[in-house]
Amino acid sequence: MIRALIVDDEPLAREELAALLDEAGSVEVVGEAGNGKDALLQAKATQPDVIFLDVDMPGLNGLDVSSLLADPRPLLVFVTAHQEYALTAFEQEALDYLLKPVNPERLARTLKRIQAQGVGEMEPLERLACYQGNRVRLVLPADIDCAYVDLTGTQVQVCGEELHCQLPLKTLESRLPLIRVHRQYLINIDAIRAITQNEGGAEIETRHGARVPVSRRYFKLLKDKFLLPF
Repeated sequence: MIRALIVDDEPLAREELAALLDEAGSVEVVGEAGNGKDALLQAKATQPDVIFLDVDMPGLNGLDVSSLLADPRPLLVFVTAHQEYALTAFEQEALDYLLKPVNPERLARTLKRIQAQGVGEMEPLERLACYQGNRVRLVLPADIDCAYVDLTGTQVQVCGEELHCQLPLKTLESRLPLIRVHRQYLINIDAIRAITQNEGGAEIETRHGARVPVSRRYFKLLKDKFLLPF
């Protein structure tokens, strides 16, 4: 069962989406919020698998809420009446976006994508399917140096090579021995060669020469884990 939080400043829109999700039969709506502030509180209280998040809201809009969500973040599906927000949604690492009024068939495809992320499944992945052109490589978790997200999706550094992965960072974080060091980066601790402090936090150099930024938020976790003298 997918645990969902609905965020929209329009009560009717929340009601309609909740009804569609109820009809789908595989979703439990664990909470609703009518503004960005309540959305953050509800997300913390209910720990949903996915948030259906309206983009255009007064005060904190959907993009603001996305940037303020605590880790580990739930999957995000932006719901908007404006198609031009689609690119921005994917830049925020959203799994999908839906145009209002929400089409039931389009919503069904979104739910299949959510289920494909292994929501509710906590077993670790023994191999990770990565793509290099039309070739699929099954990668051992120990061979992964880091993973990150860019405009084209999730990328994985494996033995000095960059491969594409169809899973979001949240899924990789929960099912692989990778830790988050930045909103857009995960690292394999065993792949760390050196850590250099800088004004923005720090930078990790991996065993194969990749350089991974560490935000201030996660630098403290690294300092505590490795007893760094910085």
